[in-house]
Amino acid sequence: LSFRRYTRYAEGGFGVIWVEATAVRNEGRSNPGQFCLHEDNVSEYRKLVKDVRSAAKKKFGHDVVMLVQLTHSGRYSKPDGIPRPIIAHHSPVLDPLHGLLPDYQLVTDDYLDRLQETYVKAARLACEAGFDGVDVKSCHRYLVSELHASFTREGKYGGSFENRTRFLCETIEKIRRMHPQLLLATRMNAYDA
Repeated sequence: LSFRRYTRYAEGGFGVIWVEATAVRNEGRSNPGQFCLHEDNVSEYRKLVKDVRSAAKKKFGHDVVMLVQLTHSGRYSKPDGIPRPIIAHHSPVLDPLHGLLPDYQLVTDDYLDRLQETYVKAARLACEAGFDGVDVKSCHRYLVSELHASFTREGKYGGSFENRTRFLCETIEKIRRMHPQLLLATRMNAYDA
């Protein structure tokens, strides 16, 4: 149904098609049905891109620009339908909503370092699938967005503005260096309340 949705966008005349909320790791999925781009399914994404482009050509005689939004759901992770939050900092507002105790473990800097490489790998797979660009999702309080609000986090991903934006800036820079042909975007919250 999701693939049909994007093909119908092309048939409707859209010129830019953004494949939303595609997890870069299984544990970062917000539900078991969420898209997740990895080595074992890149051929399915290649088929999606081909079908969408074909639908646009057939109906309107033009190609479309296709981007895939790469994400990690962070505190909203439920890869098997059961909440398995991965949090960057403790929030007095959000922790109680998720039933997280004050000693709930934060994601480690080491995990975040490795996750940057996972985003770069996902960008490579997106390129192999035929996407024109990637969006490193930084909104809706998912993991990358939550890092931006990690004022109380210690270490290289928290505290100062430079540290709180480090993950996003370094990830985008690595993708740009490894895949200069890709369009790069990020969706950011203007305000979190």
